[in-house]
Amino acid sequence: MNNPFMPSFGRLPKIAINQQNALNDYLQGITTYDAKYQTSLVYGARGSGKTVFLLEVQRTIDQIPNWHFIRLNNGQGNLLFQLLHGLQKIAGMSITDLIKSIQGLSVMGNSITLKTLEATGQLDYSDLLPTILKRLQERNQSVLIGIDEIEISDDVRAFGSMYQTLIGDDYNISLLMTGLPSRVSEVQNDKTLTFLLRANRIILSPLDEESVRYQYEQTFQRGKRNIDYKVLDYLTGDVKGYAYAFQTLGYYAWRYSQNNLQLDKDVYLATVKSTKQDLFRNAYERMYLDLSRGDLRLVHTIADLVGNEPIAMRTLGEKLQLKANYLSVYRARLLDDQIIKAPQRGYVQFALPFFADFVEYWSQNHT
Repeated sequence: MNNPFMPSFGRLPKIAINQQNALNDYLQGITTYDAKYQTSLVYGARGSGKTVFLLEVQRTIDQIPNWHFIRLNNGQGNLLFQLLHGLQKIAGMSITDLIKSIQGLSVMGNSITLKTLEATGQLDYSDLLPTILKRLQERNQSVLIGIDEIEISDDVRAFGSMYQTLIGDDYNISLLMTGLPSRVSEVQNDKTLTFLLRANRIILSPLDEESVRYQYEQTFQRGKRNIDYKVLDYLTGDVKGYAYAFQTLGYYAWRYSQNNLQLDKDVYLATVKSTKQDLFRNAYERMYLDLSRGDLRLVHTIADLVGNEPIAMRTLGEKLQLKANYLSVYRARLLDDQIIKAPQRGYVQFALPFFADFVEYWSQNHT
């Protein structure tokens, strides 16, 4: 039996704990044409399950009659061209039919392509996109656009402006975007895209501990492992609701128990060591580098004073010599970035597994 856990980014894992409540709520809203859900944003920390959520939506939408999912790649550029190409395939319209709406363009032979027209600057998206969407609407067909890991750019501004026009003209088109909290904030607050401030926000909840334990137990039993249930409890607790940690811990626990089929203490220790290396390198380093100087002061103070345990905000304020209003700004930002959480009123702690260990590691190796 191959390793069923998949710690790589951007793919739909074989074993996943779905955000079922959020997923069901969104799909119910979008497929019943609830205006609240027409433009939605999924945001969360790296590895929190945003891409998996998008892929789950795509898989479901593709199975619903008269609905179509078009996934645009923000890294490839020219989102409007990608959208036009996707809509053309769905509508089954020939290029000749499409470009008839472009005044002054004569079609010679069969060599003309959308790429040729784009290269010569002859694509008028404000004409072509409504033309296709009108045809789809006449067929009672709807389109959901998905964009993963959104961030501000001139291309995104052009796409966003056109999308706002299209929904204003009441076409059956919707948009689901994912992104890091800071990147989503930049997009929403751009002066050309402020309409996105009213977009529906989908916040992915931490994975439920009971579901994590159940999935681990069932998977390792299917893999014929002899389970030390104290080790199972340790693995479950170490996940701390973080989707990437769930996959990574599971991956190494499976790998290191492959030879003797024992999920024991030695396997656990090796698993944690390798998991920390992956989390530090693949997720936490980039999160850390994106933090402001003030955020970093707060992060290091938490790590130095209590490690991964809860700490009172009052204690942090006294240590940093910051007034409550200043401290609350950093707190709010780190909460939004899902670096910390508030386990009870007046307290915070790191939301991510082994994050205090990462801060210590960084201090020792980058001073």
